[in-house]
Amino acid sequence: MRVLFTSVPAYGHLLPLLPTAVAARAAGDEVAVSTGASMGATVGDLPFLPAGPEIPELFAEQARRPGAGDPTDATDLAGVTGLFSDTRIDLGFDAALAAAKGFQAEVIVSDVVDLVAPLVAAALGIPWVVHGITVEFPPPMVQSFFDGMTRQAEARGLRVPSRAALLELWPSFLQHDGYRLPDDGIALRPLPYRPPGSAPAPLPRGERPRVLITLGTTADMSIITGKLLASLSALDVEVVVTGAAVPDAPEDVRFVGFTPLADLLEGTDAVVTAGGAGTVIASLSHGIPMVALPTIADQPVLAERAASAGAALVLDPSEAEDRLASALRTVLDDPAPRSAAREVAARIAELPAPEAAWAELHRRLAQER
Repeated sequence: MRVLFTSVPAYGHLLPLLPTAVAARAAGDEVAVSTGASMGATVGDLPFLPAGPEIPELFAEQARRPGAGDPTDATDLAGVTGLFSDTRIDLGFDAALAAAKGFQAEVIVSDVVDLVAPLVAAALGIPWVVHGITVEFPPPMVQSFFDGMTRQAEARGLRVPSRAALLELWPSFLQHDGYRLPDDGIALRPLPYRPPGSAPAPLPRGERPRVLITLGTTADMSIITGKLLASLSALDVEVVVTGAAVPDAPEDVRFVGFTPLADLLEGTDAVVTAGGAGTVIASLSHGIPMVALPTIADQPVLAERAASAGAALVLDPSEAEDRLASALRTVLDDPAPRSAAREVAARIAELPAPEAAWAELHRRLAQER
């Protein structure tokens, strides 16, 4: 089976799909990954087909359109839908279709926000599989996405297809209260990112507890100041920060560039995160408690879900300089957050591995032929 994995060109959208793509390749399928060219270095040794606009181009075009709204605000349905359906489909459909045709795709697996993919699948008459990357969206957003796709499909003489299946990597017990895996859903164990085909390369561990500060690729890094980092000195911990060095930071703070989470989390005792899906679920998978500083998109929701599980404390980012050290002391010294995080990790470990989930998807697709 020739399977094309597609996503919005952003780390939080692409990286969750890669373990599944690796599992598909291991099962004997012909696999390729297609998204914006900027993501090429993240796919490791998987075949890569660059296609479509990059995020800055999408935001610039969105801003030029009437009623653009704010696509970083999850409550602004017009802004979010406008970016991911209208703007991205207008700018990216033709290139995505050409990539899928060139690869001779027989199945498309797309991140849940890649609304170009279902139209490409409809144009080619092939199955479309949705790959989860975060908590389930609220019904108004789901409807808004569908309405946007419908407008775009009808403009091209197409119909929005029904998905063939949902590969759901966000655990049901971390979803909204009352969540139930849909009948077409296949549970999937989330795995932290490491480039496909690469070997583990964890950071050397020192004697002190390690705190990892990683706000992801979309958060406002201005939160991380020299004053904030200096406030952590009293904790007697090793501090590792992802991103560029911060002026006036203590000399013993270690700054690292983009590094696979799978390597960063080995030997880490606590994580400071903006609440992005990848960092939250990877930290929980490792049984590591967190302090969350959520700002945009689904970060507040994800931070709340981790806190509800007892594995995270949540701070307003504006309070970080004054309260982060105290919050970290709690998650490092109080056994309750670590115990809760380890309990979540044990439950995540019970979920089907990507290989098992992919085998189940194969079985279902074969039944539909």
